[in-house]
Amino acid sequence: MEPKYFVSLTNFIILVMVIPNSYHQGSSTVIASFPLTNSCYDNYGRPQRCLPEFHNLAYGKDINASQTCGKPPRKFCKWELRGYTCDVCDSRFPSKTHSVKYLTDLHNQNNVTCWLADPKQSRQNVSLTLSLGKTYDITYISLQFCGPRPDSMAIYKSVDFGKRWQPYQFYSSSCSRMYGRPSKSLASTENEQESLCTDVHLRQPLQGSRIAFSTLEGRPSANNFESSHILQEWVSATNIRIVFDRTSASKRKQDYYYYAVSDFAVGGRCRCNGHAARCPIGRDGKPVCDCKHHTTGSNCEQCKAFFNDRPWRSATESSANECVACNCNLHAKACVFNMELFKLSGGHSGGVCIHCRHNTAGRFCHYCKEGYYKDSSKDITDRRVCRPCTCHPRGSMGKVCDQNTGQCPCKEGVTGRECDKCAAGYETTKSAIAPCIKPPHPVMSIQPDESSCFHCKRGGLSGRKFCRKDFAMKVAVLGMDRTLQGEWVRVTVNVMTRYKRSLVRLKLGNEFLWIPRRDHKCKCPKLRPGRHYLIAGSIKSSRQRRKIIVDNRSMVVTWNKNMERRVEKIRKRCQKQTRL
Repeated sequence: MEPKYFVSLTNFIILVMVIPNSYHQGSSTVIASFPLTNSCYDNYGRPQRCLPEFHNLAYGKDINASQTCGKPPRKFCKWELRGYTCDVCDSRFPSKTHSVKYLTDLHNQNNVTCWLADPKQSRQNVSLTLSLGKTYDITYISLQFCGPRPDSMAIYKSVDFGKRWQPYQFYSSSCSRMYGRPSKSLASTENEQESLCTDVHLRQPLQGSRIAFSTLEGRPSANNFESSHILQEWVSATNIRIVFDRTSASKRKQDYYYYAVSDFAVGGRCRCNGHAARCPIGRDGKPVCDCKHHTTGSNCEQCKAFFNDRPWRSATESSANECVACNCNLHAKACVFNMELFKLSGGHSGGVCIHCRHNTAGRFCHYCKEGYYKDSSKDITDRRVCRPCTCHPRGSMGKVCDQNTGQCPCKEGVTGRECDKCAAGYETTKSAIAPCIKPPHPVMSIQPDESSCFHCKRGGLSGRKFCRKDFAMKVAVLGMDRTLQGEWVRVTVNVMTRYKRSLVRLKLGNEFLWIPRRDHKCKCPKLRPGRHYLIAGSIKSSRQRRKIIVDNRSMVVTWNKNMERRVEKIRKRCQKQTRL
């Protein structure tokens, strides 16, 4: 199928004859020949490919000519039916002026106006440059001569607003000598962006002939234009330049051979990649595509910020390739495209939401971020679906709860979704470390003396007693909880050093000691928070129990800086006695 972006060879011939001669704003000839626009959506609101109007892009534009006759006045001659006639090009007189603006004015066959290069300087390269202001898809470039046609000329294009130029087409009677390439009219399949050279322009009459270049003529994939990325790039341009390299003159007739053009036309349409039907003038005075199908950019060459669920593609006759919105569950305004995810989904979805709001997170903003959980009574699209975790500061082990249930991580003996109450069999304390504990079960103890406090034995460090004890450790008293119900007082200590271990495995770090309430009242033993002690005791209970009890028979000695060496000597002495 022939691409509707461009025209057939027959229509092309009509174009180069009709548009340069009749195009102006509201020209009925052009409108009758080609539809100027179409809709980007059909009658049912479904997206479809749309194209801006096709017209002469050079009409009314300023052309930059490297030289123009008239300064100084210059004689020129031309061949007519009655023979050669001569005149003078003089920029001081309007009737004698041959300005470059005549190239793009309304071309009237009954009143032909021509641009002339200086005949004396025409043996040098002369160029005409047209700036289009944005990227266009070029269908043809046409030059109508009102003087002798050039022997050699080249057409160039730029796609970066004149920074770099690439050849489009060459014309010469000697292609190989002038441009270093053979004379041919068909591009190879391997190189469809090849610029060709031909001498076809020399087969026309010498005076008043036209040179018309079709961008797709001679290109093997022209009939499959929508699938040819190479040709799509080939027809695009932001600037067009014509370079006249050699006249047909002999050295003896300088006044008779020069470059003279009456009309410079460029047929094409705004490059909008099938996503716009209009190309109005923007605020900066340059044309810009009126993008549809959720696309954006000067050429509708990318998807809008929130429509990146699949890769951008230009529209085709069979598919509008509309940009698709990402699924962010109404919690984000932007997303990015990820090709790997798109491939993994089987070409279905590749969008990744960014800047999720309303305390959501994830590729689709589909779950609650850390510190929040989903309210099961609300839909995921609800802006209040994520509620903050309200974990109890003492009962929980952190502020992060389960994102689906809201359950906080509770400490031992603590229960409830917010960890705000003690489990069955546990008692409440005021401790921030262990707010809920089980009543103690003694494991290491010396049976308490039933006598009164007056018989509490107090003493210092004794090597004999140390060796007889089953365990010994250096501790730092951290705190004491006197509010417990029952017969026990719990003391929180930090076990710093273990000197002796027996049936019960003592671990370093925080540990609980249990003192009978009666002994605690008698200050036997006497423990004060913030101080260090050496504590030693005996084991008479089952090793399966874990509670450590210190009573009036335990050895409790206040620690000092000189005690470390003494304890170490006593410990070694005990080891020797054990070996004996």
